[in-house]
Amino acid sequence: MKMPVFYCDSWFRLKSTAIGPLSEDDARNRHGSGKPYVALISSDITPSCFVEFLLDRSMVGVGFLDDKCREYLTYQFQCLNSEKLFLTMATHREFDVDGKVSVGTSYIFKEDGGLVIRREKFNPYELEEANSSFDPTSNYEDIPAFGEYTGIIKKNR
Repeated sequence: MKMPVFYCDSWFRLKSTAIGPLSEDDARNRHGSGKPYVALISSDITPSCFVEFLLDRSMVGVGFLDDKCREYLTYQFQCLNSEKLFLTMATHREFDVDGKVSVGTSYIFKEDGGLVIRREKFNPYELEEANSSFDPTSNYEDIPAFGEYTGIIKKNR
């Protein structure tokens, strides 16, 4: 079953809201010309996630939202060429009772299998960092065709 997709200029993270709604045709034209736009998955008000196409900066971002529209998981893909992306960073956030980020863990992936894990606690502040390795095979993704976002929004990589 295909989820509904809505389009806009950008996603305003601080206020968890879409900026500058776009028609499907306008978004399709931007996709084809490599201009920035955002695809909102499942809702234009409370999406389950959004995909930020910033191909002019050689990147695609995915933000996964919880039931309060807080971005708890972020993927950052770098364009390797006109067809392929590589997931270079994933960040998972935990929130305190006031809705502020209490812990953020970032995974920084290298194509050669190198991995840096950074865990940042905010109250009190603490930073931990570890180095490891991983199999980079599942970090590659095709640049999605317009409207076909299933591959890029999968959480289990």
